[in-house]
Amino acid sequence: MISARWQACLFSAKTALAALMALWITLWVGLPMPFWAMTTAYIVSSPLSGATRSKAIYRVLGTFVGATVAVALVPVLVDWPVLLCLALALWVGATLAVSLLDRSPRAYTMMLAGYTAILVGFPAVDRPEAVFDIAAARVTEIVLGITCATLTHSLLWPRSVGETLGRRLALWCRDAREWRADILANDGSSDPRDGRRQLAQDAMDCVIMASHVPFDTSHWRDASASVQAMLRRMLLLLPALSGLADRQRALTDLGERADASPEWRALLARSHAVREAQTARLLGECDAILAHLEDRSLPSPVTRLESRRAIALHADWRLALLAGLAATLSILVCCAIWIGTGWADGGISAMMAGVFCCLFAALDNPVPMILRFGGALLAALPVACFYLFVLLPPIDGFIPLAVMLAPTLLVAGWIIPHPRLGMMGSAAMLGFANALALQESFHANLARFINANAGQVLGLLVAASVTATLRSAGVDTIIARLRVRLRRDLVALASASAPPSPVTMLGRVTDRLALITQRLGDRNEAHMETATSSLREVRVAVNIVTLQHLRTQVERKLALALARVLRDVARAYRDTGHAIAPPPARLLARIDTALRLMLGKPEHRQGLSGEILGADPAEGLAALVALRRNLFPDAPDFRSPDFHSERPA
Repeated sequence: MISARWQACLFSAKTALAALMALWITLWVGLPMPFWAMTTAYIVSSPLSGATRSKAIYRVLGTFVGATVAVALVPVLVDWPVLLCLALALWVGATLAVSLLDRSPRAYTMMLAGYTAILVGFPAVDRPEAVFDIAAARVTEIVLGITCATLTHSLLWPRSVGETLGRRLALWCRDAREWRADILANDGSSDPRDGRRQLAQDAMDCVIMASHVPFDTSHWRDASASVQAMLRRMLLLLPALSGLADRQRALTDLGERADASPEWRALLARSHAVREAQTARLLGECDAILAHLEDRSLPSPVTRLESRRAIALHADWRLALLAGLAATLSILVCCAIWIGTGWADGGISAMMAGVFCCLFAALDNPVPMILRFGGALLAALPVACFYLFVLLPPIDGFIPLAVMLAPTLLVAGWIIPHPRLGMMGSAAMLGFANALALQESFHANLARFINANAGQVLGLLVAASVTATLRSAGVDTIIARLRVRLRRDLVALASASAPPSPVTMLGRVTDRLALITQRLGDRNEAHMETATSSLREVRVAVNIVTLQHLRTQVERKLALALARVLRDVARAYRDTGHAIAPPPARLLARIDTALRLMLGKPEHRQGLSGEILGADPAEGLAALVALRRNLFPDAPDFRSPDFHSERPA
């Protein structure tokens, strides 16, 4: 396997080749802004060839839509500059907000549609008759840059998304299997304090990476159904393993108590056995799916009945609206300065403010990244200045130009795959290419160079200032908001009139758990408690869905008892509001009543697979025991006069 350093070098060489190819074609054809094509080759390139193709498709769509909007708005509103600025700013804000509600690669389409409109529209304000030519040139050059990047990364030593995802999935399963072994070997106290909470974040990283699989060139492209089935089992494993650890701890604690209830001990043992068998089955199915993905001739446990839908992710409406508002206001502030001062290049500040706001809107606090990105972009200006006024004037012909550009292009491409510095490499490349503004004939103008880049500085400062004003929430506030949304999910699941979809439920609540986990920096006691209680709420969500499915399959008396449990669970989480409060004692009594009724039912097992949760009394009994443990961990032991410990598990 090629080392990471050599992978970075290979990626850099391929991206530089794509950029120079795009530059050569645009210069040969005579397009007005060749540097757009060169910049696009870097923006769309990804170390994984499938990710490059998915970004390429969505970028083409977004660019076309944005250019179309600019062509529609500019001729109509050019005589009313304020209205034109308002329309374009609102368009950027609205498309950005919509894009943030979809965290898949599809979101790229709406974000591009937003800021492409201002990149085409504002330069056409002084010459509205040319707006179509500007739009056509941008679309053509963007498509050329995308095509060159896609061909280069697809034909020259492509890196498969599927193979990379396969290694990530195998590592995840190994970690999950080790966690299970640790649980069964001791009292389960390692949950989640020895890093197991990272499994949730790793699982969601795999979910997001899997969205690129349909664009891969390997055999994984035709196995999307198996990939989604694998991911669903991973999401089922998280709460199942966590529940197994909880039952293991509970049984260990009971073993140390002289007054422990034998009934409760037997119920915990049953629940433990269900979770133990469930986790073993899921891990076995994961191994079988992975083997099938690697060798399609091997059988797969995936059935045709399983859904092929992608896993639902968390969407934050508040963040989306604030981000859209910040982008709109930033553009309007720059437009006011532009119009008020009559600054010829003032439109550049409005364009860059919109771009800065869009690129980092998904972050909790975009301001530091906006400043770092802007700083890297500005740091590239002296290099561009040296090229413009020292190195390029004597250059004649494309080959010498390519040789002169190659060192800078290679350095930028080498930085981009770096996990921490990659964004800075992209920023430096963007600043360098835009500052050079290479065209068919050479025109170096120092005054224009300074004026245009002053607009970038203004756009940077305005975007950072407005964003800091509107989005000042700290990490603790964001975690608290995610916790509230997680509890609202529990209310919705428990209040549902029909059994909820396990796939939708598990995807969203596990994603929120992952978002909470990745924001917990240090390992202090408060953060550990947050991680523990969040994971507990994911287990509660699974238990609720199990009971909802079972409720529709049992006789009326038990169905009513389960309905009362679910109603009180919904009420308990609804009443907590923004604070964590202990559930009411009445809910404990409801759970115990349902447990007593469940104990009289014959049990049969029909394995849990992908879409099915809680399809038999054994799963229902385990879910009630788990709900009692999760909501009332310190409650007195369950006791029933009609209980028989020899009842089969």
